[in-house]
Amino acid sequence: MGLKSLIFFQHLMLIIHSLFHFAYMQPLCHEAESSALLSFKESFIIKKCASLDPSAYPKFESWNERGDCCSWDGIQCDEETGYVISLDLSSSLLKGSINSNNTLFHLSHLQSLSLADNDFSYSQIPERISQLSKLVHLDLSASKFSGEIPFEISHLSKLFFLDLSWNLDPPTDRKLLELKTPVLRSLLSNLSSLAQLDLSYVNINSVVPSILANFSSLTAINLTECGLQGEFPIEVFRLPNLQYLNVRFNPNLTGILPEFYSSSPLKSLRLAGTRFFGKLPISISNLKDLNELRVTGCHFSGLIPSSLGNLTQLMYLDLAGNSFSGHVPSSLQNLAKLKNLLLTGNKFSNLTLSWIGKLAKLNFLDLTRTNLREQIPISFTNLTLLSTLALAHNQLTGPIPIWLMNLTQLTDLYLSYNNLSGTIELETFFKLRNLAVLRLSHNQLSLIPENTSNATLPELQVLELASCNLKKFPNFVLHHSKLQLLDLSRNKIRGSIPPMARNQSKEALWSTIEFVDLSSNELQGSLPIPPPSTTFYSMSNNHLTGEIPHSLCALSSLYALDLSNNNLSGKLPPCLGNSSNSLTILTLQNNNFHGSIPGICTKQSKLIGSIDLSNNHLQGPLPRSLASCRKLEFLHVGNNLIKDTFPSWLSTLSQLKVVILRGNEFYGAVKEFTDDCSFSKLLIIDLSQNNFSGPLPLKYIKCWDAMKVVDAPTLTYVQLNSSFQFRVNRYNKVTKFWPEVILANKGIELVYRKIQELLVAIDLSNNNFEGEVPELIGSLVGLRLLNLSNNNLMGLIPSSLGNLRNLESLDLSRNKLSGEIPQTLGALNFLSYFDVSNNQLSGPILKGGQFDTFPDSSFANNLGLTRRKPENPEISAPTPSASSGSSSSVELDWKFVVSGYASGLVVGIVIEQMVVRRRPDWILRRWKRRSSTGRTTWISC
Repeated sequence: MGLKSLIFFQHLMLIIHSLFHFAYMQPLCHEAESSALLSFKESFIIKKCASLDPSAYPKFESWNERGDCCSWDGIQCDEETGYVISLDLSSSLLKGSINSNNTLFHLSHLQSLSLADNDFSYSQIPERISQLSKLVHLDLSASKFSGEIPFEISHLSKLFFLDLSWNLDPPTDRKLLELKTPVLRSLLSNLSSLAQLDLSYVNINSVVPSILANFSSLTAINLTECGLQGEFPIEVFRLPNLQYLNVRFNPNLTGILPEFYSSSPLKSLRLAGTRFFGKLPISISNLKDLNELRVTGCHFSGLIPSSLGNLTQLMYLDLAGNSFSGHVPSSLQNLAKLKNLLLTGNKFSNLTLSWIGKLAKLNFLDLTRTNLREQIPISFTNLTLLSTLALAHNQLTGPIPIWLMNLTQLTDLYLSYNNLSGTIELETFFKLRNLAVLRLSHNQLSLIPENTSNATLPELQVLELASCNLKKFPNFVLHHSKLQLLDLSRNKIRGSIPPMARNQSKEALWSTIEFVDLSSNELQGSLPIPPPSTTFYSMSNNHLTGEIPHSLCALSSLYALDLSNNNLSGKLPPCLGNSSNSLTILTLQNNNFHGSIPGICTKQSKLIGSIDLSNNHLQGPLPRSLASCRKLEFLHVGNNLIKDTFPSWLSTLSQLKVVILRGNEFYGAVKEFTDDCSFSKLLIIDLSQNNFSGPLPLKYIKCWDAMKVVDAPTLTYVQLNSSFQFRVNRYNKVTKFWPEVILANKGIELVYRKIQELLVAIDLSNNNFEGEVPELIGSLVGLRLLNLSNNNLMGLIPSSLGNLRNLESLDLSRNKLSGEIPQTLGALNFLSYFDVSNNQLSGPILKGGQFDTFPDSSFANNLGLTRRKPENPEISAPTPSASSGSSSSVELDWKFVVSGYASGLVVGIVIEQMVVRRRPDWILRRWKRRSSTGRTTWISC
């Protein structure tokens, strides 16, 4: 045997000996721990739906009694002692719970425990977790643990990593974990070794403790959407090892940014959705490693510092939704690695875009609402990697440039709400083969829908072409099987449209469509039925005829249905109000429906918030099933043929804000349903033009608490508690519903397209109410409009009406009221319309203030009143002519409008736009149904 062979043989023997020795010395899993793990396994079942990770698999499959537990999947043992030191069952499809007697707590040597991404069935985190005193790593994220976080976690003083985030209830996204008994300070006080802390989506609802600034080992803090309050400790920004800080979506958390040191290792800073304020410090340029800065929706202001351009590692810059002003510094062109730039919704002046063309790696560019006033710059041709371009809600001019089609990576193109002009064929956009979202609505474009080529269509998911002068329905959209949102509203599309659900070959179309809006066109024919996946469907303001097909009830996911302002007829399908368990909006007004109102909320549709069936020919009583619509806020059945007593059972609906029963055949006294207070949130009630009798509803008046609020904190409009939001890709489609009402005012019916929260109105006119006007009405100090005219009321005008300091319109005419006009009414400085004519009043007519502006007709036919000569003949208006079409009546109406506008009140506010934008003959039209004057004025707020 040669020398080389001998050396090789010796080495081989040494290796074999080492392997044998290692195998002999490697300790086996301890029997007690093996038994504990197998018992732990029996606590769970395997469910595919228990984990969200698509790569999840059941790690328990390798666990059995015969094997060494140290070799089981997810187990790691100490190489010297054989004790289990790590248990990783993350994404293991586990469903079950862990109680205090679980054998998991027998693993006393455990140093790392990860149970993330499983389903622990809303069980609590056991207090015995503290027995695992050697833990340095604890991950219980996204596992449906619920209840209070046990204080015992604070005893795990060796913890280096703690993650309790994303424990949410999947159907509602409700936070499941909360921190009450141990406040955040108490929980953290003994965990000074922490390097990574993640409590995202835990209900903490406390301040951020200043002791966090003493945790020098911290490298990552994530406290997303925890209900944090107060001022964020500025010293935390200066932690020597902190690389990631995320406190976004805590709207009550405030703070300022410090002067940053050049030694800071910060890489990611996320403050979005908080109340951080002040300026971005110039020293932010010291964060040389920063690759992500997200401060959208904060309260930052001032100039964007040019030093921001020195952050050459920056890849994500989001400054949207603040109050930054001035120019965007061109130094940002130095951010060569930047992939995402969002400057949306600031107060920039004369923003120029040419420098953006130098950011060649940009993938996402959002400049929505940034006061752009130029053409789309040709320098954008350099952005060849761009996938999303959002320039909406600006004042961009000129045509859509053809070179834009060279940006072949575009998936989202959002140019809506600009002043772009010109004619363009829709097939031009087919060159963007990856295009999924195309939004061109509300420009000055003229789109040609015909597809004359054989070009391959992109897989569109969103197509918004509202107000684009389309004259034909673009049939090519029927071939987009992935289409989810289609908005072709406010065009000039004529004729009928093809079937939406299936083509002529009976093949399914639009199987994924959810949002369809074809409102405000010139469509004719019968109502097309969209696919069952539809959640929003609007065909309002067209010329559709025929009945509603019963197949509409197959839309089991429908959220909103708006078929108003058509010529639809027939009876309403019995299933209409109960076909969907998510139906929230049902709007069918201004059609020709007849028959009874079907039962609504009898089965599934418990979420209905708005029902408008007004201006039809509906008969019979109101269905008692409406009492089950617990979320109902707006009910309008006015101008039908409904015959019923007052629906006192509606008083059980605690969310009701608007109830309109006007112009029907309701009769009898307005009686209470229960002894409890009812209709406490009511803002508008209109019972006019019916046959109600008896005294005014005193007990209800006592309970109208919302009418006792003098000032709304902000000028808001009555709408549903939650607007309809549709998310596709990175954008939300938000559709807000503005309920529409008609309120009589000075003999004119005003149509309010939007209802301001401060518009509080009572109209009980044109009934047979009798008795006295209760003094209690004077407690409804939020009232703007009060109409009790044309009843059989008698007695004195209550002096308490002088408390209604916001009152703008008071009509007590055509009753049997007596006595004097109370002096207290002279203090109503906002009163722009007053009518007490045709009563039995006596005494002097008040002088001064608003009373000097009222015409003599406001006091006519009160034989005991001391008449006065008008001090300013130009203010007094002639009595309206009986003919609603006469010029005098129009002139009188506009004097009223101007007087309301001059007083600076709600009526003036809502009419002001009409005064400026429209001629009087555009807003006056003849009301086809019963009204005292036959005139309707349309108001757009």
